[in-house]
Amino acid sequence: MDISSIIQLDTSLFIRINHARYPLLDVIFPVISNFKFFLPVIVPFLLWRFYKGDRRERMLWIAGIVAVGISDLLCARVIKEIVGRARPYEVLDGIYLLKSSKWLVTDPVFRSHISGTLAWPSCHATNMWTAASYLTAWWRWRGVPVIVLAMLVCWSRIYLGVHYPLDVAGGTVTGIILGLAAWKAAISFISFYKCRLVEKGK
Repeated sequence: MDISSIIQLDTSLFIRINHARYPLLDVIFPVISNFKFFLPVIVPFLLWRFYKGDRRERMLWIAGIVAVGISDLLCARVIKEIVGRARPYEVLDGIYLLKSSKWLVTDPVFRSHISGTLAWPSCHATNMWTAASYLTAWWRWRGVPVIVLAMLVCWSRIYLGVHYPLDVAGGTVTGIILGLAAWKAAISFISFYKCRLVEKGK
């Protein structure tokens, strides 16, 4: 299968998912796709774990936060700029798109006035799978809810009309690699840190 066939299949799958409209998903997916809605849960949880956890756990949480920050910068500032893929609503007509809390359907007039950002990979997918793979490597089964949430976020990005399936697939692979790499780096650093403390007699 050549590149053009892959892109055609990607576009066809995008249209199928984007056009499968359900009133409940019209309400749920904009919430799932907006990180701000999760801050009232995430911030208190992290503060609680920093208070209750030992030094090792605090270091692991810090490493996880840094990993997600790096994944976001790498996705938005490096990989997207290199690939340069346009978002679907910039090139396709008849796409359902949520903009300013309103559902629109793209047409040539709409596309002539819109300026979008780059698409591949999806930073939402990259960040979510960085967090999901990191937490699963650390907490095992307790990372499963984050995996489920990451899957829903990926689906929502297609449903909302802002990413192709290959965009979220690329973000998934990138995020898993970054999350596992961050976990390995964090464990190595903590082991080194403990050795230094032992050497100093602490």
